[in-house]
Amino acid sequence: MPFFNHNIMHIGLFGKRYDEAYSHHLQLLVATLEDRGVGIVVPESYYTLIEQYISFATQPRIVAGESLQPTDIDCLFSIGGDGTLLAAVRLVAEAGIPVLGLNFGHLGFLTTANPADIQGFVALFLQQQYTIETHSLMHVEVAHDGAAEHSYVMNEVSIHRHNNSSMLYTNVYINDEILATYNGDGLIVATPTGSTAYSLSCGGPVLAPSSKCFVITPVAVHNLTLRPIVVPDTSRIRLVTATNEMYLGRDSNSQLMSNQCEIIITKESFSAKVIRMKNKSFYSAIREKLMWGASYNS
Repeated sequence: MPFFNHNIMHIGLFGKRYDEAYSHHLQLLVATLEDRGVGIVVPESYYTLIEQYISFATQPRIVAGESLQPTDIDCLFSIGGDGTLLAAVRLVAEAGIPVLGLNFGHLGFLTTANPADIQGFVALFLQQQYTIETHSLMHVEVAHDGAAEHSYVMNEVSIHRHNNSSMLYTNVYINDEILATYNGDGLIVATPTGSTAYSLSCGGPVLAPSSKCFVITPVAVHNLTLRPIVVPDTSRIRLVTATNEMYLGRDSNSQLMSNQCEIIITKESFSAKVIRMKNKSFYSAIREKLMWGASYNS
């Protein structure tokens, strides 16, 4: 069954930047969608980047603000790499709108479409040759300076020491039971989606998107017996820092925290919907992007 429920499908186009190297592919995407009778909707922030370079046969609907609703679009096409897709998810996840990533970036682990065959991809998409993956999100509460800040992430929450002179000391609690005190450069709490990002580079395991768990991965930990640990996503993870200055990362956003803080991580009440074309899967992405099974024999 299709996920759209209008007589005319409306597709949103979203990107974080305009890249002249992919101008031809973006123009072809717009033309192909218009030829197929698809209504195009563009967030204002992205439209201002492309309006001088991309021609539309029909003026697209421009939407202001930082979120999109099902009344605006049926699906959001993310134009870029994985970082762009993370930003796209923040626009539509709460509304339950699926996101499809077109790899106009580099690694593109979450993206599913290649710009080399735009017309073929659009044809398969309109024939509903896709699956929709559900990706769990983490709700993040940060308490500092007597206030609490709430957000959600798709990949990970990370903390990292501010300078090279001292370690970051962090007490980690699972459901209010102390797990350990981590002394090192930092700590990562990742979703299954984020397990192939920062956590993986620090020795964390690869988790399938449907895994109902989170992974806690230390960064250059002083005690070598402290290894990554996988916990159920029903857990309440609490990080309490004993350092006055550190960097707090939420997906691709980072900020300097000047005082001690407490971070509470739980599973978000809603999830992200990510489209993969039927000839693509999480496991094919592992083989292609991480080169699992590749032979290096000359």
